[in-house]
Amino acid sequence: MSCASPIQSSFPIELIEEILDYFDYLPDKDIQRILDCPSEGYKCGRVAVLTSCSLVSRAWLPRSRYHLFGSVRLSPKNHARFLPLVTSPLCSFLNSVRELVLTEEDREETIDYNDPEGDYWIHRVLPNFALSIFPRIRLLTITAARFDYMSKGNFSKMLNHLSGPTTITHLAIRHCMFRKQDQLIQALSSVKSSDCVCLQSPTLRVIPERDDKTQSQILTPTLSPSFSSLMINIDSTQSIVWMARIIPVAGVSLKRLSITLRPDLAATWDYCMDDFYNALNFDRHPNLKTIAFDSLSLGTRADGLEGRMKTSHVPAILRKITTSSIRQVILTLTDTSSSLKDLDDLNSVDWASISEVLSQENYSKLEEVTILGVNSHLIDEAMDIIMDGMKELLEKNLSVNLVLSSSRGPVMIPLLGG
Repeated sequence: MSCASPIQSSFPIELIEEILDYFDYLPDKDIQRILDCPSEGYKCGRVAVLTSCSLVSRAWLPRSRYHLFGSVRLSPKNHARFLPLVTSPLCSFLNSVRELVLTEEDREETIDYNDPEGDYWIHRVLPNFALSIFPRIRLLTITAARFDYMSKGNFSKMLNHLSGPTTITHLAIRHCMFRKQDQLIQALSSVKSSDCVCLQSPTLRVIPERDDKTQSQILTPTLSPSFSSLMINIDSTQSIVWMARIIPVAGVSLKRLSITLRPDLAATWDYCMDDFYNALNFDRHPNLKTIAFDSLSLGTRADGLEGRMKTSHVPAILRKITTSSIRQVILTLTDTSSSLKDLDDLNSVDWASISEVLSQENYSKLEEVTILGVNSHLIDEAMDIIMDGMKELLEKNLSVNLVLSSSRGPVMIPLLGG
C-alpha cells in the first residue's frame, strides 16, 4: 500500500471499520511506510495508522476524522509536532476536535512543591494559544499544570484565551497546582460558557488557614449563569477544608454535585472531617437536585481505617443540606476499575443513618436513590440488604425509587453528550 495515492471519496462508517480491522494485521514494516508522521510515545495501532493517513491528504477518509480527532491529547512529547498542524492553512480536522487535553504528565522530571521553575510547555503555549481555532470544542482538560510558576502576565493572557471560545461546556482541572485559592477561582471563572466543572485533586502553594474568615470575601459566586454541575475529588488532608469552601462559588445555578473523598492520612480522618463539615455551606444552592458520592471505600483497608468510618461523610454531608430541592442521591460503591463483589462490604455503609437523614422533611421531594458499582450477579441480594437498611425511608416516602446498577463512574454528568 502506498501513501502517495490517497483515497478520493468518503467511506461509510462500516467500511472504515473494516479497513481498521485490516490495518491491525499489517506487518510493522508496512505500517511504518504508511505513517508519514508517527506519534511519539504511542504504538502503531489502528487509530495511529488512520490518523496519519488522514493527515496525508484532505481527501483521505474525511468522515473518519470525526472519530479520529474527537479527542486530542497534547503533552510535552507531542505538542511541538501537533501545534504546527493545527495552525496550518491545510489543516482539515479542526471541526472534529471536541475534547482537548493539555497535560504535563509526561515530563521526565518529577513535579512537586519544591521543584525550581522549569520549562513547562503549557506556560509557553497556553498564553498564546487561541482555543477558538477549534470551533466545536466542548471539553477542555488541563492536567498537572504548574500555574503557581506562571507569571501574572502570562496567567492573564491564558485567562483571556480561555474566555474566548463559547462552545466549551465542560472544564476539567486535574492535579494542577495554583499559587492561591483565588487564582484557581479565576481559572474556573474564565470559561464563561461552562456547564460542568471537574476539580480533581488540585493543590495550592499557599494553603489558607482553616479558620480564615476572609475566605468569604473571595468566594462570591463567579461562575457562568449556565453552570450547573460540579465534581470535586479530594485526596489530601491539606486540601479538604479549602476545597469545601470552593463549592459556594457555583452559586444558585448549581444543580448537580459529586463529591469524592480519599484522605491520605487515616490517623487524622476525624479531625479533618470535622473541619470539612464546618466549612460546607449549601445555603447558596437552592436549586441543587442531585448529590453524588463517588468511589466510596468499602471494607477495612491496609491503613486500618474501618470502611464505615470512610463512608461516614455520606450521612454527615446529607445532614448539612437544608434545601428541599434534592431529587436524587447517588452512591458509587467502588472506583471505576472494580465493582462490589462481597456483600459483607455493604456493612461499610451506614444505611440506617442515610435512611434517617433522607426521611427528614427537606427530602420529601426525593425521587430516587441510586447505588452504582454493584456486581450484576449480586444485585438482587444487595437490593434486599439495602432495602432492609433503608427501611425507614422506604416506608415513609413511598415515591422513592431504589435503583441498583453495575455501572460505575460519574454517570450523572455525561461528557460530550454521550
